[in-house]
Amino acid sequence: MDKQKKELVLSSSSKNRKLILEKTGVPFEVFTPEICEFPLEKEDPIHMTKRLSFEKGLLAKKKFKKKFIISADTAVFSRKKIINKTRDIAQATLNLKILSGRRHKVYTGITFFTNSGKYYQYVCKSIVKFKLLDDKDIENYINTNEWKDCAGSYSIQGFAESFVELLSGSYSNVVGLPMHKIYNLLKNNKLI
Repeated sequence: MDKQKKELVLSSSSKNRKLILEKTGVPFEVFTPEICEFPLEKEDPIHMTKRLSFEKGLLAKKKFKKKFIISADTAVFSRKKIINKTRDIAQATLNLKILSGRRHKVYTGITFFTNSGKYYQYVCKSIVKFKLLDDKDIENYINTNEWKDCAGSYSIQGFAESFVELLSGSYSNVVGLPMHKIYNLLKNNKLI
């Protein structure tokens, strides 16, 4: 499907979101928003992902006023706390120990701005259960470097998929962009 001009902008620095959106066949351009992605004090993952996806989308909308904008933010939630992205090996190791043998929730907040400036927000939830991880499992995974800058310190589409015992909900949501929701948004706005 070839459209003459790109009416859609993905406001995200995530390579995974770009790959998922490419599967729709809709041409788009990527805008990299620069925002602080940490939760506010006592903020729950639903509000955090909605707030951050809105902030990312709004930055893109200011630059691309007449275009459609998709932005998203993903959070992993376990033991009543949000497990942030990290580039620190010690923190990533601790995060994986927290997820070991347990279920956790993965939330992706999506903000969709229309070309006229209206916006819609959605939050999708998936549940993932990891097998019990021993120190060697964690060490092997840390050595892959796949965990860097990933919510929950893991990337399900890589080696960490071998840790997953159960997945309830959308797989692409865990990757970072729920395909079923994105497809419907694009179709309802005549981009597909």
